[in-house]
Amino acid sequence: MGTSMPAAGGGSAGADGRDGAEALVLAGDIGATRSRLALAPLDGPVIAEAEGPGANLRSSGPDALETLVETVREVRFRGRRAQGREVDAPIHAVALGVSGAGPARAAEIRRAVAEHLARLGIDPARVLVTDDLRTAFLAGGVGDDALLLLAGTGAVAVRFHDREPIARRDGMGWLLGDIGSAVWLGRRTLEAVAADIDGRGPRTQLTEAVGELLDLDLREGLRPPSPTGDLRQDLIRALDEHLPAGAPAALGRFSRLPGRAAEDPVAREILTTVVEHVLDSARALDPDAGLPVVLAGSVLASPGPLHDEVVAGLRAEDRSVRTVEGGLPGAMLLARELATRGRVAD
Repeated sequence: MGTSMPAAGGGSAGADGRDGAEALVLAGDIGATRSRLALAPLDGPVIAEAEGPGANLRSSGPDALETLVETVREVRFRGRRAQGREVDAPIHAVALGVSGAGPARAAEIRRAVAEHLARLGIDPARVLVTDDLRTAFLAGGVGDDALLLLAGTGAVAVRFHDREPIARRDGMGWLLGDIGSAVWLGRRTLEAVAADIDGRGPRTQLTEAVGELLDLDLREGLRPPSPTGDLRQDLIRALDEHLPAGAPAALGRFSRLPGRAAEDPVAREILTTVVEHVLDSARALDPDAGLPVVLAGSVLASPGPLHDEVVAGLRAEDRSVRTVEGGLPGAMLLARELATRGRVAD
């Protein structure tokens, strides 16, 4: 808490009419693994922030929107405390960038989110739901035309023109693509470890790294003594316990391991695949290298080999690069614009 965002979209919030309180806007960056919310007046700095679990209906589990409601309750509680109020200030506009809310499920997700927030007294007509790609792109502050390269729990490349996505690569979900995402990296890591201990693939340091995370000796089965007598079954059993059914986002727990063992040939191959894929996506969507690039998502925006190598590759092609920590500033921009407009267009 305590991060300030610049005001955007002129005007003033004014009074709600019920108790003379200044109406607030609510912005959210809703990923598959983590949700971040911010509460602010139309003009002025953020007064409260809160974090909670992810809320991607496809990969965060069946209770995703219930957890989102609880995070909204928390940020409003913090807002009351910051303002010294006993009751919640009215919410004049809400803008949420939601992972998985692309065109395939946009209407369904907007309806579900609006219904859940209505339980908190928030008018559905004042709720804007877009995907987290748009808010991440806007967070870059590079204008209305740009290339977004995002790799977090999911992964996608998008070309924006006049704020609208006009071309994209990947973003097809963990079953069909999302190459370079945290889920993809976690899955590839575990596949390499399984191949190692099964004798189907080369020996890799990733095996020891995964074993440390799972508190297992995946080489000799000595620490603790192998519970099954078979290292392969030990791995299967441990993953059954640590990866909730129906929540593939949990695979992201293993995503940082290749970057920590970049000298290992198996890990190196995984990292190289991601870097080449990201750079190839940029070339496919913007072959003239004329657009600024926004890097976003926990994989590409975090310090480490992947971020460094992707940035170096983009700059070698004379591309300008901006890295953003998340889409919350972009969502705040949309919330303030909606507040001045009044209602979501049908």
